[in-house]
Amino acid sequence: MVKGISQKLLAQKIGMGSTTISEKMNGKQDFKLKECLEIKKILKTDLTVDELFAWKDVENEILS
Repeated sequence: MVKGISQKLLAQKIGMGSTTISEKMNGKQDFKLKECLEIKKILKTDLTVDELFAWKDVENEILS
């Protein structure tokens, strides 16, 4: 996980179960915008939400 934070700790910080966050991070469920913003804040990153949650493989397929 980015910045040395585990999925479990991240899930706890945003009030989500570890199974749920795992499914969301593996693309089985979608993140809600509020969750994305909370994760961005926790990670203290300058990346935009789009950059933080971009799926490079999907973007490459769409743009090809």
